[in-house]
This record gives sequence, structure tokens and C-alpha cells, in this order.
Amino acid sequence: MKKRGPIVMILGAILIISALAVAYTVVPSTDSSIIGNDFLPSPESMFDNVSEKVRIDAGTAYTFSHTTSASQVPLMWGIHITNYKPDDHVSISISNIFGDKFGSFDERDPIFIKSFIVPKVDTYNFYVENKGKEPVTITMMFSENPEKSKALTDPNSPFVKNIVPLAMAGFLLIIGLVVIISGIILGVMDWRKSKNQSRYI
Repeated sequence: MKKRGPIVMILGAILIISALAVAYTVVPSTDSSIIGNDFLPSPESMFDNVSEKVRIDAGTAYTFSHTTSASQVPLMWGIHITNYKPDDHVSISISNIFGDKFGSFDERDPIFIKSFIVPKVDTYNFYVENKGKEPVTITMMFSENPEKSKALTDPNSPFVKNIVPLAMAGFLLIIGLVVIISGIILGVMDWRKSKNQSRYI
């Protein structure tokens, strides 16, 4: 029993080493889909359909459209301000060709992702207004039924190749740290117990 602390700490160290090994295998596989020097794929890689980049001047608006192919499924959509600046501000209003409303959003972040259930096969319009003081360059992104999306299920997609292994490595790292701390606590407890017992010998 006196060795349980070191044994638990060794198990924790093994988990941490495994996490670092998983992360290391991901690093060489990253490619041009990565933003800058980070090991994260671009947000566009998470979607099946991506629009062209559109410049929207201050005080003006642009309407992006997406036609769905199925009804009663989630439509995940996102907006990416590719030249984001801290004061950028856009609003997004969603409607169909009949004027039905599906939400309005005010955003000041570079990336915004939401979803809603499409009631029927239809064309949905995303009216994006630039409420900031500077021009913004916008990309709109769409995925129908994202759980079955090719971008998220294709084993060769940047998301599956990079994000999933990194998430796994992070999970292993956290578990490893918890196990090592538990080992240290057990070791201290065993040491105190053996010290107290030695007083009566």
C-alpha cells in the first residue's frame, strides 16, 4: 500500500506522455488550411458550403442566400469577418422568399455560428448589414444536418484530422494531471500513516 502513490503518479505520467505524443502527431499533418501559425483549421473547413468573400462598406448591406435540400433538419450557418477589427459590428437577419423571419442577431465578434431547424425546402436569405465605421469582408458558411456533414465526418477533413486529436490530447492531459495530483496526495497520506505507526514501534 505504501507504493500506491508512486504507482498512481507513474500512471498519470504515462497519460501525459500519451497526450503529448498525440499532439505531436497532429503538428506535422497541419497544412494550408491552418490560420497563421496556429494548429487550428479555418472556420470555413467546418462547413460544407462557403460563399465567396464579400466586401461590405460601412452603412451598407449584402444578402447571402442558401437553398436547402431537405426539410426538418438543422441548418448550421456561420459568419466570418476575415479582416476583423475590434470596432467591427454587423447585424444578421434571416428570412425566406415569403418573408418569414428566422431570427435577427447583432454581432461584434469575428466568427459567429448558429443553427435553426429548416421547416421546408426553401431559399433562406441572410441579410448582413455593416453597422461599423470601416468596411468588412464577410464569408458566409452553411451545413445542412451538421451531424452528418462531410466537413465534420470525413476522416480526411481538417476538423477530424486536427481538432479531434487535439481534443483527445487535451482530455488525456487533464486526466493525467488529475491522476498525478491524486498520486501525490496518496503518497503524502501513506507517508504520514507510516510515520505515525513508527512512533508506536
